[in-house]
Amino acid sequence: MQTLNNPAIEDAKAEYVRAQQRLEKCLATTPDERIHWAPSSTARTPLQIVAHAALSVSGIQGMLDGQPFPWTSIDEADKEFRRLDKQYETREKALALLSENSESYLRWLDSLTSDQIESTVRMGPGEFPMTSAVTFAADHMRSHASQIDYIQTVYGDMDWHLGF
Repeated sequence: MQTLNNPAIEDAKAEYVRAQQRLEKCLATTPDERIHWAPSSTARTPLQIVAHAALSVSGIQGMLDGQPFPWTSIDEADKEFRRLDKQYETREKALALLSENSESYLRWLDSLTSDQIESTVRMGPGEFPMTSAVTFAADHMRSHASQIDYIQTVYGDMDWHLGF
């Protein structure tokens, strides 16, 4: 497939890969005895957070591609998301899903035409330039990586995990 080499798409891809790598590192730095732990009964575990972020990539891609949000309310969507998140019970399964959906998203970005990149996409109650909307998956993933960072501090991990 011929890619457009559009700066907005190249930037979105680079941003996405950094967000994916951050989420993967957050899970990698969570000890086995904590991947199924949550600070409250309503919070996701680190493993569920990774599964949720991975599942959301395909949902965000679908909305960018014009598919409507399939639930009638955020509450209804959240109940379904939490049910689906719990199906990924190992690091390997959650990371495999993240890898698969990430590869699909990056291929989709490469498939965009000039007209698509220059278009406006409707997501929820608003419309957004596609050049901005293609960064939403990375934004979503970074937000969830921050949740794992927080969970790590709650159980006493004060290491910044910077790799120095």
